[in-house]
Amino acid sequence: MGTAGKAAWVVPAPAYREVEGWEGAGDDSPGYRCGHSLTVIAPTKGHGPRLILFGGATAIEAGASSGLPGIRLAGVTNTVHSYDVDKRRWTRLHPAGDPPSPRAAHSAAAVGTMVVFQGGIGPAGHSTDDLYVLDLTNDKFKWHRVVVQGAGPGPRYGHCMDLVAQRYLVSVSGNDGKRVLSDAWALDTAQKPYKWQKLNPDGDRPSARMYGTASARSDGMLLLCGGRDASGTPLSDAYGLLMHTNGQWEWTLAPGISPSPRYQHAAVFVGARLHVTGGVLRGGRAIEGEGAIAVLDTAAGVWLDRNGIVTSRTLKSTNEHDASSDLLRRCRHAAASVGSQIYIYGGLRGDILLDDFLIAENAPFQSETDRVPRSENQNRNPNFNSDSPSFQQYTNNSHETAPGFSTDKKSIDMLTEASAAEAEAVSAVWRAAKEASVASSEDSLSEGIGSESPLSETSPMNDDLDDGPMQPDVKLHSRAVVVAKEAVGDLGCLVRQLSLDQFENESRRMHPANNDQSNSAKKALNRQRSPQGLHKKVISLLLRPRNWNAPADRAFFLDSYEVGELCYAAEQIFMQEPTVLQLKAPVKVFGDLHGQFGDLMRLFDEYGYPSTAGDITYIDYLFLGDYVDRGQHSLETITLLLALKIEYPEHVHLIRGNHEAADINALFGFRLECIERMGESDGIWAWTRFNQLFNYLPLAAMIEKRNNLHAWWHREVNKQCGAN
Repeated sequence: MGTAGKAAWVVPAPAYREVEGWEGAGDDSPGYRCGHSLTVIAPTKGHGPRLILFGGATAIEAGASSGLPGIRLAGVTNTVHSYDVDKRRWTRLHPAGDPPSPRAAHSAAAVGTMVVFQGGIGPAGHSTDDLYVLDLTNDKFKWHRVVVQGAGPGPRYGHCMDLVAQRYLVSVSGNDGKRVLSDAWALDTAQKPYKWQKLNPDGDRPSARMYGTASARSDGMLLLCGGRDASGTPLSDAYGLLMHTNGQWEWTLAPGISPSPRYQHAAVFVGARLHVTGGVLRGGRAIEGEGAIAVLDTAAGVWLDRNGIVTSRTLKSTNEHDASSDLLRRCRHAAASVGSQIYIYGGLRGDILLDDFLIAENAPFQSETDRVPRSENQNRNPNFNSDSPSFQQYTNNSHETAPGFSTDKKSIDMLTEASAAEAEAVSAVWRAAKEASVASSEDSLSEGIGSESPLSETSPMNDDLDDGPMQPDVKLHSRAVVVAKEAVGDLGCLVRQLSLDQFENESRRMHPANNDQSNSAKKALNRQRSPQGLHKKVISLLLRPRNWNAPADRAFFLDSYEVGELCYAAEQIFMQEPTVLQLKAPVKVFGDLHGQFGDLMRLFDEYGYPSTAGDITYIDYLFLGDYVDRGQHSLETITLLLALKIEYPEHVHLIRGNHEAADINALFGFRLECIERMGESDGIWAWTRFNQLFNYLPLAAMIEKRNNLHAWWHREVNKQCGAN
């Protein structure tokens, strides 16, 4: 399995090692087990992100008929263990309420501070297909059972389930005790009463399988990987499941060459990279060598092992194992990710149960010396090299067009065609600008803060606001969604209402940009949903009036996927607003910010900032445009304002200035800042996406019938009036 060429760069599969210094003794430690689930939940007030381990088998016995190791059902458990990532400590939890029965080979999906469980097998046979929810909000641990009407997937084990697009619980494949299944079911959490819907997707459907994996990417695609068919043959394929704007689902075969067929493995997304570990071959033989650790890079459309791009499916002999590959010689383990870190717990190696705890870094920003080049015959454009246009378009959203907005196709096509030629010019311009900025940075800042400084009309705020840390600087796994405290409500009621409250809030942002289905078979999911936690993450990291510091390395903390998600969520709000806003006093009015994020923080510190602890409940905030250009932190400025708009849509108002236009901000610094801080491809894409969002901003606001326009618009209006 080799690599060649010098064109583009991809990061090989990471090395795994044991987690050092973790605590957990006695019952607190999960101990030896396999067939369990591992999910990550969002931070709460008293905790950082936590891994939740549930169920599994704690003992094994030789298979009576096959002579292979099998799960001894008497050893199956329903215990719950929590690992605090920040404190590195395992703790056994004892939730209130009626727990699900002991089970293994079940499925689990995390939603904010809750985990949903379904199916599995235990001492009493197949578990019911009821949905159980473990709620961990505010350290109140409690089990709930979700009542679902009508027929559903039915009892099964060895299946997969995840939350897709922050709205649909999707369950696929498995075994119902009679046969291996190929069906797919979806439960829309925004519709009540809850009902399972059996899907009839278009496209290339996966064959019947069990013991595969399915993980949802943050932008709404479920990726099914591997498994075992009815004859016991392990599978090496991967399929993406996505939903079009007309509600029709579609399967698409993923391209590339998998290092090995496998089942009873683990897989989890970190960004656009699906990390696949372990598994077994036909007859229960463990995967050894390079094939034990693999990554499907859905942005590049290639499979990678520890050495780089996989070009052939050949297994090396055991004497070529590195230490990391040997650690992953296991099956029936579980994996989850927090930020860029992948965690793995337990599993089965031959007839030996494991209790080890492993970690690896996705390392998306490794130095080029640690990366491997893509093959020359690989497409330089980071698409999947698939014959399916739908898969190509869907997975290329970070470089072309993000799902969820109506695209000026001609502009994007022109931009794409010119990107190769302009990359060199952009780099040269940036180098010159950077050299000039070193000598004149103080003058530039002084000038920017002078004539273009933000203006504020407001009343003083209370000085006793709590400005302590809000949320840890942790990027959650793509499946995790931060759930607002007020969305949780009274946990004493049915969890059906609890879940509905949360997901209905999220689903209000999920409207298709258009209803054009003329070429639906060739289009991917044309909307990008924003996880409820993304805008909260932005607020927690940026809304720090007294202690915000500019990043030392100038790197921007959001990637292109997250920029698209944030823009889409804000865009759905702006689309519902009139061109001229009608506001009531009192209102704080902020003038041109022009990327002077430090000035914005000083104004917030002096006059108050939008938060539930402050004055947002009785004073609106109006920003008069020109959020970007000239200053050094246009990205922070616009992303924080968009996040605040999402959080307080009725109280934070943004109107458009003349710099919220591509032909202006391409010349005055915003485009260059995006390229410098996000890279050329992602930067150009993010700049384009922001400008498409600007097209939806209102143009003016009336406060108690008094007009407020950006100064440039005032001049243009006066010109027109004078001409008439």
